[in-house]
Amino acid sequence: MDLGMIARLLGAGISVGFGGMGSGVGEGLCAHHANGAIARQPAAADQVVRTMLVAQAVAETSGIFGLLVAFVLVFGSVAGPPLLQFAVALGAGIAMGMGGIGPGVGAGIAGASACEGIGRQPRLSGLLTRTMLIGQAVSQSTAVYSLVIALLLIFVVGGG
Repeated sequence: MDLGMIARLLGAGISVGFGGMGSGVGEGLCAHHANGAIARQPAAADQVVRTMLVAQAVAETSGIFGLLVAFVLVFGSVAGPPLLQFAVALGAGIAMGMGGIGPGVGAGIAGASACEGIGRQPRLSGLLTRTMLIGQAVSQSTAVYSLVIALLLIFVVGGG
């Protein structure tokens, strides 16, 4: 196994591992607060669960980006000298993996807050969900930046 392959495998593991960590923490946090909201306001359970599922889907975005970069690294190739291959693959994995932690957690926090709010005042469900989605969209922008940089490293710098 050559240095380029080792770097691609390391980069893939870092990308999906850290990207999944942020998503998992965010989704779990959202579910935790949704359960508390339902315990406080059982009549609003449908609204809380619906909001929780939407929030978790958005929080999963950075994990999906991490998986995409991992697939590209594992099944693609990086051209150039071995040291460049190593730097490109590892850099892409770190960019997406580390860049996916914050957005996943941030989206989960926004979802958790919306679920709590619906548990307190179910009549504000629509407003809280819209506000949550806007906040999540902004928080996910850094995951998009990380994805762009990871793909630029692979396809432009690495010629993959």
